[in-house]
Amino acid sequence: MINKLCQIVDTVKLHYYHVDEMMMDDYMSYVRLVEQLVDLKSEAQKIHHSNNDMRYVNTKLGVDRFRVMATTFRGFSVTLRNNDVSISFKTVVLKQSIIENSKKPNETKHNQINTPVIKVEFRASYLARVGHVSAMKYINELITKWVLKEYLVKVSEIHLATDIQGYNFSEFDYYRFKTLKRNNIKHVEDGSSSIYYTGRKFTGFTFGQGDEMLRIYDKTVEIQKNPDKAFIKHFAWVSNPNYDKFATVWRIEIQYRREKLKTIYTNAQGLLDGFENVINAIPDLWGRALEKVEHKDLNDSHCLDMLRGYTISKDGTASFLTNEAIKKRYQRADTSDLWLSLAEWNGYLPDSTEVYNAPKTASFQWVSNSVKSLLSTLLKYEGELSPKALEMAFTRSDAEQMDNKNITLIDNAYANTMTYLANVKRYQERNGVYYPVNKLLEVNLSSYVHEVSLNLFNDDRYSEQRVTYLNKALERVS
Repeated sequence: MINKLCQIVDTVKLHYYHVDEMMMDDYMSYVRLVEQLVDLKSEAQKIHHSNNDMRYVNTKLGVDRFRVMATTFRGFSVTLRNNDVSISFKTVVLKQSIIENSKKPNETKHNQINTPVIKVEFRASYLARVGHVSAMKYINELITKWVLKEYLVKVSEIHLATDIQGYNFSEFDYYRFKTLKRNNIKHVEDGSSSIYYTGRKFTGFTFGQGDEMLRIYDKTVEIQKNPDKAFIKHFAWVSNPNYDKFATVWRIEIQYRREKLKTIYTNAQGLLDGFENVINAIPDLWGRALEKVEHKDLNDSHCLDMLRGYTISKDGTASFLTNEAIKKRYQRADTSDLWLSLAEWNGYLPDSTEVYNAPKTASFQWVSNSVKSLLSTLLKYEGELSPKALEMAFTRSDAEQMDNKNITLIDNAYANTMTYLANVKRYQERNGVYYPVNKLLEVNLSSYVHEVSLNLFNDDRYSEQRVTYLNKALERVS
């Protein structure tokens, strides 16, 4: 029987940004605070110790005690730390001499800076002790009262973890997982003698990497190696009546970073770009991970076949196991009871998620790069750069386009642009967010299409297929 000991948010990293419209006195107050902390950091740097954790100066934010560390994260000016959280600050200078041009302290100025100025990382022990909701409420209130009155906060990274007993993973389980992720790793622990593993003890898997990752590992072994991580026993496991202190505890942990989060869409929360959207969608993020890395109900014999790369029939004949045969096994196998038992997140069933990337705004740099690429490639091919060579390149490309799609290069450019606008329109409708489009194109699109359609009828290469192709493209933005 599978026993879920706990489901917790194990890691949270937050980024804080200045709001678009800033009060100058709020901004200047922030700058002065960071300058004071940097001065304290300079004092901490005078302390000589081999352990950087021992190089600090004590300070306070309100009534909360912190240590101003001698070192900080790359890109930030200073870091405060206590037993619950670390907070890093960065001073940024407003562009276009905004500060010098400001006459009034309460004057509002437009912020042109889109990088985080505060980075917060919670200790896992603090999250386990008070819960992620209380932890984030505390830090947001602290920032509001003592650092920035107004800010925009984003989830930079979040880890969700479920600790279980009643199922012991083995190397065979690696072959029970159906996943499209390419970076999959088996973990072993050096120095543990075992007759089955030739001196190396199996401790888990990793599927994916970086922005979206799922890890399964032996939490009992981790605590044995790092006793300071035993806090989870006292804060979560022992309160569960099904906890067996003699049985192995396995952790299933998923990791999401902002680069992935801001592309995930749910019906209830929309695009997971905002702070509250991500927190409210935690059950959905958990469900997404179990869907992308699915544990299948395959027996040991099937797993052994995939490990060896061949199967042995009853008469002893060996046959290679093809990729198609492995695919069929996964398709026919049901989801395992283990995975079904993990479907809920603290009693909540997940909703489905989609991945939707925002359409990229056109940039002249792309045009410039394309022109450079065209000229350098053409020079290598023709051995010269001349009007004749350029004309030949466009003529041949146009003919190739006609052969492939029965439309001209110009027609294709307009059709692709209308497809882009259709994606922008869809993005706006789904997220209620205005996405910048070239104003000239947005206003004059209908007249541009009209001009193109007129030219089609005067073109010797006019065809009904070309008109149909353009009309279909136009329908996508109508």
